[in-house]
Amino acid sequence: MPEVLELKPLKNKNLKLILIESEFPIDWWFEVPKDYKEDLFWNLHLISKEYLQLINSLIKKYKPNFILEERPNSWSEELNANDPLKMLIKKRGIPFKHTDISENAELYLSSALDEHRSMVKNLEKRINGIMKEFKEKPENDEFFQRLVLWKEYLQLDYNIQEDEVRYKVREAWMMMNILKFAKEFEGKKLKCLFICDPRHFNGLEKLSLDLGIETEQVKISRRIKTEGVGEIFEKDLEIDI
Repeated sequence: MPEVLELKPLKNKNLKLILIESEFPIDWWFEVPKDYKEDLFWNLHLISKEYLQLINSLIKKYKPNFILEERPNSWSEELNANDPLKMLIKKRGIPFKHTDISENAELYLSSALDEHRSMVKNLEKRINGIMKEFKEKPENDEFFQRLVLWKEYLQLDYNIQEDEVRYKVREAWMMMNILKFAKEFEGKKLKCLFICDPRHFNGLEKLSLDLGIETEQVKISRRIKTEGVGEIFEKDLEIDI
C-alpha cells in the first residue's frame, strides 16, 4: 500500500532537531540534467576528511539518538557502497537513514508534469531546427519569436511547479520520516542530527514549530587556503552555531 504523507506531533516525546548544513549543495530535479548524470564527483557524493571530522565533533557534542541525511538526487547504494559518512556514523553506533520523498509520490507528481516536459522539449527542437534553417538570424521572424516566448512561459510554469515539490513537498516528507524514526526509540527526550541542504532550513524550522519540535542550526563557513603550490588546496570548516 502506498505511503501517505501525514504529519502529527510526537506523543510523550520531546525531540530536538539539529539541522546540519551539507558540505555541498544537495540538488534535486524530476529529471537529472545530463551534465550531472555524467559528473563522477557528483554521483559519488564525495566528502572531505574535514567535513567528516566536523560531523564526528557534532556527534560528540550533541550525542544524538539517530541521524538522517537528505538523499542526494540519483544517489546509488551501488555507487556509494563505502560512503564514508555512513561508515563513520555506523562506527559510532548511531542509527542512520537517508530520507526523501517516497518513490510513489515522486512518480505521481512527475507524471502530472509529463505534458509540460514534452511540450518544452518539442518547442526546443522546433526552435533549434529553425535556427539551423535560417541563413540569417531569425530573431525578427514573428513565428520564431512566438515559439521562443511559448517555450519560456512553459519552462517558467514547469520550474514553479517543480520548486513546489523540491521544497515544500519534500520537506514535509523528510519531516515525516524524521518523526517515524523518532518513534522507534524509547525515552522522552530525543536528539536527531539531520544533514541537509541549507535551503531547507527555513521550511523545516517552520514545520518543526508547528509540530512542537525544538530546532538548532549548524552552518558552515568555508575558507580556501593555498600553501606553496597554487594547485594544492586545503579546506577549513568552521561551525557557526
